[in-house]
Amino acid sequence: MLRTLKIILLTLLGLAIIIVVLGFDLAPAVQASSGEQVEKADSVNRLLSQVRKVSTDRQSEHSVVVTLEQAQSLAGFFQRAHKPASADLHFKEDEAILKLTYLLASWPLDIYANIEVSLASAQRVHLNYIKLGDISIPGNLGLYLSEIVANAYTNSDVATRAIDWVQAIEIEAQQVTLLLNPAETLFQSLKTIDTGQISAQERELLNQISYYINFLSRLPGDEQRATPNPSLAYFLNEIMKEALRRDTLRPEVENEAALLALAVYTGNYRFARLIGDINIPITNMPTAPKAPTLAGRKDLSLHFVYSAAIKLLSEQGFSIAVGEFKELMDRGEGGSGYSFTDLAADLAGAHFAKLAVDPEHAQNIQTLIAHSDDEFLFFPSLEQLDEGLDAQAFANKYQAVDSPAYQQAVDLINQRLQALPVSQ
Repeated sequence: MLRTLKIILLTLLGLAIIIVVLGFDLAPAVQASSGEQVEKADSVNRLLSQVRKVSTDRQSEHSVVVTLEQAQSLAGFFQRAHKPASADLHFKEDEAILKLTYLLASWPLDIYANIEVSLASAQRVHLNYIKLGDISIPGNLGLYLSEIVANAYTNSDVATRAIDWVQAIEIEAQQVTLLLNPAETLFQSLKTIDTGQISAQERELLNQISYYINFLSRLPGDEQRATPNPSLAYFLNEIMKEALRRDTLRPEVENEAALLALAVYTGNYRFARLIGDINIPITNMPTAPKAPTLAGRKDLSLHFVYSAAIKLLSEQGFSIAVGEFKELMDRGEGGSGYSFTDLAADLAGAHFAKLAVDPEHAQNIQTLIAHSDDEFLFFPSLEQLDEGLDAQAFANKYQAVDSPAYQQAVDLINQRLQALPVSQ
């Protein structure tokens, strides 16, 4: 018995060594410039229109076209949102190749996971191969294993439904066409996902979010509703006064709950679906009677609370990348144009959220905001920030994302953020 156990352990150890030696590399396979990739971000608007149609008409079959420009732009967004990763895509007749590089460790040596996936034109989903470094396995074996793992993790059949959703894939040199079955079955399966019981800390947070949403809905309304649109600073001031009054041992948790409640109440009630079970039915979710403003503008208040919420639900890099990508998309025809003003509101929301949930700053944030409803405590000056730039005007002045001129504008915003009272 001991001999058999030793053989098994040695075999597993040998496999692990082989995977490490052959599967991981000391150099990245992908070195794409995310700034160049997102340059055509405005093309993604057409893709989003198709996605919205699929989402709203779930009883019908659909054909969705993804161009190479759109795919590259999304790869660039992914890289800007998650710095350790970079991705690149190439289309050719009957084959699309995705290459992904992920930095696993940077000390004492840089170690990368280089992944390559080949997708073929076919009925349903067909992968030619999946590679990890020098290790290659048949694509459909990898797809089958991924399906099993995803279904097991979610305790559902969502992976199977997602694969069955694709009726056919047609790949050309500049685009991929997806023929999709009706999406209703997939959406129903998504509702059944279960990744296990939530922890006591998660339940505590959800209960506090519910508490703060109800608190906001009970605020005396006569004074603030008498103005055309109240400042977001009014709501922040009230909710931080309440957080300070509760005087818990974990002010960072109170602040997180308060900001997520603020996103639901003053932003969009649909954020509640991303947060989880907060014990308030979506159909009865309280919302602000009048949209609040920052610098006198409703759109800037939305940028601020959305970015704060996205930062809390993911990570700061993601919320910043979302705001930047959205502005790049707005340069296209029919869009509002690239706006460094909007980007400043995005960065300010993420910055405030980061400080509010930092144990070293959480108590000070509560105290500062609770004693004043001045929005200049947390929101930067917008002077000399360009907005409304279409693609040509953006290119004339800033050339491209990550250019010295572009970075100078972003640096100006960050300098103003660091000078805010909340940053001191």
